[in-house]
Amino acid sequence: MGKSLGRIGVVGPGAIGGFYGGMLAQSGEDVHFLFRSTFDDILRGGLTLVHHRDGGRSAKVENLHAYDSPSSLGPCDWIIVAVKATANSALEDMIRPMIGPSTRLLTLQNGMGNVENLHRLFGEDRQVMAGLCFTCINRTSPCVIESLLPGYVQFGQLGGRLSRDAETMVQAFETSGIKVRRADSLDDALWRKLCWNVPFNGLAIAAGGITTDLILADSKLKKRAHDLMLEVQQAAYAHGVEIEDSFLNRQFELTEPMGPYRPSSLIDFLDGKPVEVDAIWGEALGRGLAKKVPMPETEKLLNELIEATGVAKKT
Repeated sequence: MGKSLGRIGVVGPGAIGGFYGGMLAQSGEDVHFLFRSTFDDILRGGLTLVHHRDGGRSAKVENLHAYDSPSSLGPCDWIIVAVKATANSALEDMIRPMIGPSTRLLTLQNGMGNVENLHRLFGEDRQVMAGLCFTCINRTSPCVIESLLPGYVQFGQLGGRLSRDAETMVQAFETSGIKVRRADSLDDALWRKLCWNVPFNGLAIAAGGITTDLILADSKLKKRAHDLMLEVQQAAYAHGVEIEDSFLNRQFELTEPMGPYRPSSLIDFLDGKPVEVDAIWGEALGRGLAKKVPMPETEKLLNELIEATGVAKKT
């Protein structure tokens, strides 16, 4: 198909943004990447995607459009927001030069509140959709992104089903070879993703910088992970989202074949980068407590992460 979406800007082309933006570009879409700290590396070495589930196949993104400032990238028909939620306070300055009258937005960020934040910054009437990335993708060098387990991206919009424009974006992902799912309820999808992110991203840091296989191998940590999932399940239920017990069990089944996997929050922590403490654990806890759901394990983990990362606690 190709070029069904018009001009696409990718803000924050790390592991997630770089991989999915690269896949769209390889399928023929008109993708433009806003690189910052790695801009010079990209100019020298380009961007290569490695697919481990496809025999380690690697492919360089040809005719890569790379920029080091939003003003040089300019207005886009679509903007894919893949920066860490820790950078949300800088998003307006980062994205404003890329916004046109009919620009639509897709956030691939972790945690909750990101769609609402983009509406607040760029207008309640602007089309904003979310893609939740259930996948294992790591950026192993400035110019190389590796897909360990392809998984899928689940797309949704606040308040209902996907619009016609949003469906065009979903179909473009599909055409590029990415598995997709469509969420009738974005809230349902967000809470379900927290069932994995809250325990595994959090415990990987709090337990001393360990991979997911070590969490599963430790009976106390595995129980703690399950207890954290139960609290997320109960908070979700209080918000009208029912998550079945079998879904929680499935999270452990899906994690086992990942082997010694380093979740994205652990990678950020070990690299000395900001961790999305507020967007993931703070939002989950705050929304649960707002509905008077007791979440002692989540609160305990949040406090451990605040201490480990040095994030200031919200009052």
